[in-house]
Amino acid sequence: MSTAAATDRKAIMRDKRAQGIAAMGLVTREGDRFRVATPSLRGRTSKYEVWRDEVGRVRCSCLEYEENAAEDQTFRCEHILAVKHSLLAKNSEAVTKQSNEPVAVTGETAAMPNNNNTNASEERETPKARPARSEREQNEEKETKTAAEVVQASNVRSLAKHTNTEEQEMNKKQDNRIAIAQATENDEMALMAEPVASIVPLAFTNTLRALKQQVDPNVIKTREGWKDRQGNTHMVEYVEWHTVADILDRIAPTWSHAVRNVAQIGEMVAVTAAITIDGVTREGVGTGTAESEMGIKKAEHDALKRAAVKFGIARELYQRESEVIEKEGAAPQSEFPRDPLAKSMADLVTPKQLGMIRALAREAGVDVEEECQNVLRCKTDELSKRAASSFIDHLKNLQAEVAGGMRRAS
Repeated sequence: MSTAAATDRKAIMRDKRAQGIAAMGLVTREGDRFRVATPSLRGRTSKYEVWRDEVGRVRCSCLEYEENAAEDQTFRCEHILAVKHSLLAKNSEAVTKQSNEPVAVTGETAAMPNNNNTNASEERETPKARPARSEREQNEEKETKTAAEVVQASNVRSLAKHTNTEEQEMNKKQDNRIAIAQATENDEMALMAEPVASIVPLAFTNTLRALKQQVDPNVIKTREGWKDRQGNTHMVEYVEWHTVADILDRIAPTWSHAVRNVAQIGEMVAVTAAITIDGVTREGVGTGTAESEMGIKKAEHDALKRAAVKFGIARELYQRESEVIEKEGAAPQSEFPRDPLAKSMADLVTPKQLGMIRALAREAGVDVEEECQNVLRCKTDELSKRAASSFIDHLKNLQAEVAGGMRRAS
């Protein structure tokens, strides 16, 4: 993958994380500054500050911004992008609400009596129904009707003018409200003068809330997890991958997943997998042994579960485990590799390691070759570098026992 493509991918992922932060309502405004909270897998929440400095540059208090902004002044971290998306969503709702307000329409014109129809009706009356009138009276009546029609026409024009004026005032007020909203939007968006990206649907917040619900205790499993400083083994709770998939099928039926990377590290394999829900993608890393297909499948399942945890699924289980490990501290692993033999000359035990092995064996009072056969089933000069390191740790423990007055049973 080219450097440009990798950079674009990081920018896309950063923007998607920002959309999720904004959708969860984790952006708050305090005066001319913004506070952005970001949840962690261990149940803790970190808060960062976004503001515009005296020279007009948008800044953030996070370490990512400080590291990248020195080289690229246009760099925007996920917290600055989260403020941008939060302002976009807020102002879009405000303009939509104002544009949907009903405009009052006067009904005065409709309620106005139709005098023309009345006069027409009167005119349709037959001369027989009226007494004979003189020519003078008829002329006076015509003059009166003409004057009344003139007054009525004047009233209609005045009322129409009044109605039009009211409608113009209503439209003017409506335009002013929209102009104020747009001015506010422009003022706030000046802080976030960046290209507009797609806004995370508000429904995604409800999806996250549903995924964070406590897992049914009946589907929670237990297994040996870690050792404390005293060497005691502790059990941990977990859920199986198919349980996580069932939860996703029920709450977010359109979810999808993909394996992003597979890398072998010695005898272990590390798999990076991603889960996408409503356009938001989150990744996780799992490990397993590289010697068998089952080990690789385990790594993939662990990676998918860790990606699901970032959406909130079974997060309380991992949170409890993390809190205990942080408090007690995990003991260093000293287990021997399954295959202690060197695979190549480059992997063969070094002379320095052999010298240390022999010296420690003498101090512990053991036969080095016999001890190596008993523990690793091979000779010391056949060991791999990793196996030799584990064997050295084993001999150090024996030496400590001797120093403490504890002798091994022959």
